[in-house]
Amino acid sequence: MAVSILSRYCNIRTLGLLLLYALLCGLSYSIAFQLRFDFKVPEDFYLDMVNTIWWVVALKLMLLVASGQVDCVLSYFRLPDALRLWLGLFAASAILVSMWYVYNGNGVPPRAVILTDFLLSFLMLAGFRVAMRMQASSGLEDWLSWDEAENVLIIGAGEVGAGLCSELKHKARLGMRPVAFLDDDVSKIGRYVHGVLVADAVDGLAQVAKRYAAHKVIIAFPSASVGRVRAVAKMASEAGLRVDTVPALTDLVTGRAQMTQLRPVELEDLLGRDAIDLNSDQIRAMLAGKRVLVTGAGGSIGRELVAQVLAYVPASILCIDQAELAIFELQQEVLQQHDPAGLSQTLILDVHEVDEVEQVFKRFQPEVIFHAAAHKHVNLMEAQPAEALKNNFVTTAGLAGLASASGVERFILISTDKAINPTSVMGASKRLAELSLLEQQEVEGNTTKFMAVRFGNVLGSSGSVIPIFKRQIAAGGPVTVTDPEVTRFFMTVHEAVGLVLQSATQGDGGEIFVLDMGKSMKIVNVARQMIALSGYIEGEDIEIEFIGLQPGEKLFEEVQHLSETLQPTNHSRVMRFVAEGPGADSIESIATALGSASSVSDPTEIKLTIQRYVPEYTPYVG
Repeated sequence: MAVSILSRYCNIRTLGLLLLYALLCGLSYSIAFQLRFDFKVPEDFYLDMVNTIWWVVALKLMLLVASGQVDCVLSYFRLPDALRLWLGLFAASAILVSMWYVYNGNGVPPRAVILTDFLLSFLMLAGFRVAMRMQASSGLEDWLSWDEAENVLIIGAGEVGAGLCSELKHKARLGMRPVAFLDDDVSKIGRYVHGVLVADAVDGLAQVAKRYAAHKVIIAFPSASVGRVRAVAKMASEAGLRVDTVPALTDLVTGRAQMTQLRPVELEDLLGRDAIDLNSDQIRAMLAGKRVLVTGAGGSIGRELVAQVLAYVPASILCIDQAELAIFELQQEVLQQHDPAGLSQTLILDVHEVDEVEQVFKRFQPEVIFHAAAHKHVNLMEAQPAEALKNNFVTTAGLAGLASASGVERFILISTDKAINPTSVMGASKRLAELSLLEQQEVEGNTTKFMAVRFGNVLGSSGSVIPIFKRQIAAGGPVTVTDPEVTRFFMTVHEAVGLVLQSATQGDGGEIFVLDMGKSMKIVNVARQMIALSGYIEGEDIEIEFIGLQPGEKLFEEVQHLSETLQPTNHSRVMRFVAEGPGADSIESIATALGSASSVSDPTEIKLTIQRYVPEYTPYVG
């Protein structure tokens, strides 16, 4: 044991640090004597200093070692480290004072020298540690680039804002200099956080930015409501300021992100709503220990479904998609992060191939199915109605039959608000898919609970308006909007999938759930917000061009068929509709008639045939 302790302290780094501490302690002891006697130390006291300095320094070194000042990482120095340094030096001074009283001052330095030496030692050693921390966090290039840093304002002088300020000040290479805080807590205004003034309330953003010549704002309250973030972003935009935000609070807490990993405020931050209060116990009871199958797993909804389902620890999850690249990206970006236990399997398969899917059902024996595979692009499907019917309607009907025959517990179809009084082939095909589930629910001997969940546009999903606007803005415009009055419902993919899982727990079979999507938004306003968030001015930098409604598009989306009866659920954000099935015509006869029409390859004839079975469908036949 003695050998291990000796080897621990007999290395170059430790010996060098001990030597440096000895020099600093000896220097402070000498200066203390000089200060005690106004730099005119009498000869006898000078001899006392020379005779005592070696054992006083040795005493200090022993107590510094005992207080962990040799084993520490020099680049880290915070309040607990300063406290341990203070205690080590205080203990040495306390021993010296005790000796002075025991020996009546003989052979012991004067009390004034002991006190002065304690203060000087602490200041010197603490100063050395602070310098080492500054050197580690800011290299030479940071010191040279400090004057080139951009002045930024930090919104929020709480723990996250204070931590961000400290990081930015010590990492000047990031190119941002915090010059002021803004916070609505009046008790903080006028105070300093890490040497930076809390200058005003958030409403004073424009004036503070002008006073400090700031061109960027960082929102540092990750737990704030969406409404508050939206208000701050609007104020910053009106003041001509760029806006960044810190990562989400969950990412900071779990360590997936650092405070300095700033990102621009996205449209999702402004259009989303406050966090959903899900009944996790119900969802866990539905999914934990179950075999789950997700079709269309490589798409926007499918990927989020896989990520959220894995959080409830199913027995296994099979992820199916017909696109090779989508499955690869699912593995790289979702499964590596969310599936450390290896519960997932992936399969490249077109779920329209009934025979192959049947074999998969026999091998995997799914208990819960989320059917997210679909063609969803309205304009593309108008030109290919047969493809929309095959993938959205016929495939869903076939999967429903297999699920029922295999004894699957729950089958959840991801539907769309465009299935309500549809004007597009895509919407009509999804409505037929809903009807196929309603019919399958009533088949004699069926035990599977079939249900559909409708929701509107998912922010950032492939083919949606948001990525299109981003590309148009990046290209310098114009941003194309169909009509100044067109409105749509928007949801974030996270909240949409969370509510899908919540809906699935409440279905007894034969229901269509509609998610509360909040207020619809004018697409032109969405375009304006995206232009502003990109740092451009509408009409000067980027133009908005109106191109007219495209085939199959509506001015506004609806939430309910007239034939559907509203029933309450135990979640305020989920509505339940109970609807009638396909009526006199069976799904099989509908599929046969549509198949005959599709063989002719005349889009107009296919649409008119669809209308016979979906009377509320208003086809575009131009």
